Amino acid sequence: MEKAFLTISSAVFGHENDTDDQISTARIFEPEKEICERDVVVVDMLNSKGHEDVSFCVCDPDLPDCPIIFASDGFCNFTGYDHTEIEGKNCRFLQGAETDKADVERIRAAIKNESSTNVNLMNYKKDGSKFINEFFISPLRDEKQKTLYFIGVQVEVPKQGPGQAPKNPGWIYTVGSHS
Repeated sequence: MEKAFLTISSAVFGHENDTDDQISTARIFEPEKEICERDVVVVDMLNSKGHEDVSFCVCDPDLPDCPIIFASDGFCNFTGYDHTEIEGKNCRFLQGAETDKADVERIRAAIKNESSTNVNLMNYKKDGSKFINEFFISPLRDEKQKTLYFIGVQVEVPKQGPGQAPKNPGWIYTVGSHS
């Protein structure tokens, strides 16, 4: 059975009384499935004004191969891919020759266990250039704690190794939000 992808809006969001400099025109993630309140807060923060450059994508574990169903403008600008090139594909296209298989296994384990993790790994942009990705992945759940989506937030960091998770807004926004 084929599931519909998210309704993606490139609508302007804001309030009636906002001035032009307070309005964002970035694409925003609008979940079709009803996520719990604490995850709505995380998504709202990533969608909010001032976060247009944050690189994140959302995957649907209910679809075969857990494809990306939403890629933020920040993700597209950062990696060089247009959202139409990557939505519907698994995130592994960012991997390459120097991506450590142990790092990939940590991501797979987090998905299998429906848990959050951060991984510092080598990835590749569309033009083939390498970057060190401080990658954070976390489930987005419903009120009964069923995993509905996975959100992944990517941040380029200057070196490989531990201790860089606080540079990732996804990690910051969700610290303490899941048991």
